Amino acid sequence: MIRKIYTLALCAAMALPVLAAAENTVEILPTTPPMPRPVVETNPYGADDLTAYYEDYGDEYALPALTASERERLPEIQRRWEGGERPENSILNLTEQVHVSVIQLPSEQYEGQPCFLLLPNRDLTDEELLQVVDAYGQLGLTLDPDALSWRNCMRGGGIEVGVRSFRDDERERQTELIGLYTRAGLRPETPFTDLVIDDGLGRVALDEEDFNGLEEFHIRPARQLTDEDLLQLIALNRDEIGADPQEMAGYESQLRQELHLLLGMPLSARHGTYETVQPFNSSNLYGDSRLAYTSSFTEVGGTGRIWRGSIEVATGRLIEGRVVLDDRYYGENSMISDIRMDPWDEKWASIAVEAVMAQSVSEESGITEIRNWGEAPMNELHGVEIRIVTANGGVYRARVSYALSEAMTLCYNDAVSIAAEDDYYIHSMEEVPVNE
Repeated sequence: MIRKIYTLALCAAMALPVLAAAENTVEILPTTPPMPRPVVETNPYGADDLTAYYEDYGDEYALPALTASERERLPEIQRRWEGGERPENSILNLTEQVHVSVIQLPSEQYEGQPCFLLLPNRDLTDEELLQVVDAYGQLGLTLDPDALSWRNCMRGGGIEVGVRSFRDDERERQTELIGLYTRAGLRPETPFTDLVIDDGLGRVALDEEDFNGLEEFHIRPARQLTDEDLLQLIALNRDEIGADPQEMAGYESQLRQELHLLLGMPLSARHGTYETVQPFNSSNLYGDSRLAYTSSFTEVGGTGRIWRGSIEVATGRLIEGRVVLDDRYYGENSMISDIRMDPWDEKWASIAVEAVMAQSVSEESGITEIRNWGEAPMNELHGVEIRIVTANGGVYRARVSYALSEAMTLCYNDAVSIAAEDDYYIHSMEEVPVNE
């Protein structure tokens, strides 16, 4: 009897899904295939988004916009222009000693922007505001203050490069082209011109006082820079390179030898892209104007240390050299330490001497004197500078960290350059008499 009841129950359970399926029949209706998602292509060479950059500014003279005063005066200035009044001088495409300028852009290369407005770190005078209105008018445009943004305006030196920065592939190609420029004599087919409308590239020389010390403003298009573009920019900064490719190769060989002897650089170090031949102290800050070859090198493998140095062209001897022995305080995770110790402890001199002996292989670097120059900053670390005078009059300057008890950087100056530098600082610290 129990078996019969169980069998009937099992049969009923098996029938339920069939009945349920019958009551919930799904009817297949005709439909359309899913629509493909539109592909949004981004321009890798388009304008940099500087919105976040400018959000931190609280000074209206650093924002890419008109000030409140200029907005208030603009309608009257526009009425005067429409009535036939014109400024004494036009600022359209002004590129030299700029206080205010409107630079015409090839809009197809600048994501539709027809011009770029450069404004000083102060309110415009009525005449300057009229100049801006007039420049827009010459382009068939009306100045709309609400349309100004970082895409078409820079104020008061708020940023150094307009519209966008170099992209990675452009930097890589530029590195190769620099080598070809300095060593193979490769030159651009046409010279660089300041006007953007000519070829999409431009440069404006600014009045430094009106732009917080910014000397130049560079404008780059929203397209990939060609090799010709990059060569023009290289030539722009290296016209005074001062030597032919064969001479440069000889100078490099001499500098390698000097940095090897005095600062322990491996002869196999990779040559950097920067090199030039010019007076050692080109600004004549210290009064040292010897013609010098300057370049930099990076260690292949190992610690990845970087050396930089200058040799006197006439003698081939090292004028100045520098190596970062420990770059931990330069890296992304910059070391920060407020540890302070006795700067006059003799152990700092011992650490500095050990660093010099470890790096120098020159027989002329016999130590004749050790001088403690007291505390010296090293980014966010504290430490001391020890100067080690050698038999040939050259001076090593080692900066030793309190926290790490290690020499972080090591510099070398020959007798002439260290004397010129010290003389400058001595005179700069002298008190100037006050006229009563």
